[in-house]
Amino acid sequence: MKVKAAVLVASAIVASPVMAQSSVTLYGIVSEGLTWVNNEGGARNVKLLSGSNQNNRLGFKIGEDLGGGTKVVAQLENGFDVTNGKLGQGGRMFGRQAFVGLSNSTMGTLTAGRQYDMFWDYLTPYSAGVAIGGLLASPGDADNLMGSWRYSNSVKYVSPTMRGFDFEALYAFSNAPGDFSVNRAFSTGARYNAGPFQLAAAYVELDDPGTVNAAGAVSDDYAGAPFFLFRTSQLSHSVGVSRQRNFGLGARYDVSSRLHLNAVVDAVRYRYKDGTSLALDNYDVSVSWLATPALALGAGYLYTSGRYHGVDANPHWNAAQVSVDYSLSKRTDVYVYDTFQRASGAHAEADVYLNAPSSSSSQNVIVAGLRHRF
Repeated sequence: MKVKAAVLVASAIVASPVMAQSSVTLYGIVSEGLTWVNNEGGARNVKLLSGSNQNNRLGFKIGEDLGGGTKVVAQLENGFDVTNGKLGQGGRMFGRQAFVGLSNSTMGTLTAGRQYDMFWDYLTPYSAGVAIGGLLASPGDADNLMGSWRYSNSVKYVSPTMRGFDFEALYAFSNAPGDFSVNRAFSTGARYNAGPFQLAAAYVELDDPGTVNAAGAVSDDYAGAPFFLFRTSQLSHSVGVSRQRNFGLGARYDVSSRLHLNAVVDAVRYRYKDGTSLALDNYDVSVSWLATPALALGAGYLYTSGRYHGVDANPHWNAAQVSVDYSLSKRTDVYVYDTFQRASGAHAEADVYLNAPSSSSSQNVIVAGLRHRF
């Protein structure tokens, strides 16, 4: 028995450094808001809204140190509706993120799976909907800064940071035999961080996105939700997008540790399969102020200008938001915000993100909620 015990102790000593090199981190966000909408489909509505300040998720971050500055990395992240317990992202188990790859401290990180584009990685942190929390997003989330869709079948490279500069690139395969261009996508971006000032640029292109090739880069999460306003031609809603291109710049300036200014300017270009097209230009500015260690105040404004080709319409949207967030602890906070949007021109619908369109030219959404992060 003593010999057996000694062997077990020796085995544990030898194995312990190996075990210390691997890690699995469980994390998540649960957010729910009581919501009042002045006009949703022609009527007032009071409802519970899941993920009203930040989308709900449950995830695992996995890493194993291989030595020499190299490690295996993986991430599995589930999205869910806390109101009814349903899976998000079309019912996928890990619809938000699911990837595995290798990371090296000097060479960068290469991953493969279901991932975000460079608009999300580089520009979303500067967008008002994230910088001050809430639903202030471009109409239909056309620029995807709220993360409405992800990229399946994608390979992604993230560079190391060099003197404040880093860059990324992504290619998402169509997985279609004999036709690599049906529902494929690619993206690239770069960022520069110089202390209180940050600047980023990003580009995204989607070719034949949607459910025609459901195994492609983006499918039901791109085409399925009813509040996606521009996924079909205005001449016929049975005609989809042949190409979408997004270009964007984002910046942040920290006036102090408490006061932050953010801005995003981006251009979204749709080309439809019937030859018509749509150009959207978004101008997004916001300010956040930490009034006390527990109390954060925010305000944002978003203007969107639209121009159709092949359809006589030039729609416009003006949107604004004010928000208040109070931390009850390091992980739990309560929040209240008011998001207002007004649409003008033909083919312009007032439609605040995560809500059904208004029957009038404006929509006002007030939310009071609770968020817990772990």
